Amino acid sequence: MSAVEVDGKGNIYVLHRGEPPLVAFDKNGAYKGGFGQGKFKVAHGLRVDRAGNIWTTDNGLHILRKFSPSGEVLATLGEEGVGKNDEHHFRAPDDVVFASNGDMYVADSGNGRIVRLDKNGKFVSQFGKKGKAKGEFSTAHGLAIDKKDRIYVADRGNNRVQVFSSNGEFIAQWGGFGNPFGLLVTGKQLIVSEGDVNKMFHFDIDKGALVNQWGDEKMLQLPHLMSTDKKGNLYVAEVNGKRVQIFRRN
Repeated sequence: MSAVEVDGKGNIYVLHRGEPPLVAFDKNGAYKGGFGQGKFKVAHGLRVDRAGNIWTTDNGLHILRKFSPSGEVLATLGEEGVGKNDEHHFRAPDDVVFASNGDMYVADSGNGRIVRLDKNGKFVSQFGKKGKAKGEFSTAHGLAIDKKDRIYVADRGNNRVQVFSSNGEFIAQWGGFGNPFGLLVTGKQLIVSEGDVNKMFHFDIDKGALVNQWGDEKMLQLPHLMSTDKKGNLYVAEVNGKRVQIFRRN
């Protein structure tokens, strides 16, 4: 399993690398059905926008897809099977998040950049490139966004999280925890999943200070992308565990 997302009604969507790749459950965990058969090469990221539409990233086909809650394909961004570095293409996109105005930020990992699109999918701007300096990325793997529209990037390979303004201005970088895989802002904290050591790290988003860490190889099996429900419970998709675990908010 690569990603999990809980929508505003409590429905749970899971993206995995099997058929059907997108599966849906109700808020009680009862299976509702699946869709997206034959449409993915390497399923990776999964997010739900404010209208309840489901967005996925496919880093094998170099595209984003927008699905309705019933599984209808509403849009495809990028060109299927074509990885390029320009305003109309991606190369191995990994994740996507939505700003307060509806703009989308895409972790275009193969190009080492973050691409900003408007709510209709039109190119607005980009920032970043491949490298190790501030504002550069080894692999822009996971994204998170807070209420101030600050963008958090899991720079997997450079062992850090980088923080940017909504316009792509560098704010900070945080490290000392290992290799970040997935990111999630919940309240005043950023949760980082570390799939190499099977641990979770919590940072204070205003101070950039590490405030909590937990997990081990018995509890977690390559934690990847995450989500929360309205109660604040944490949903973690595990690649090696082939499952979603739910952790109650303390």
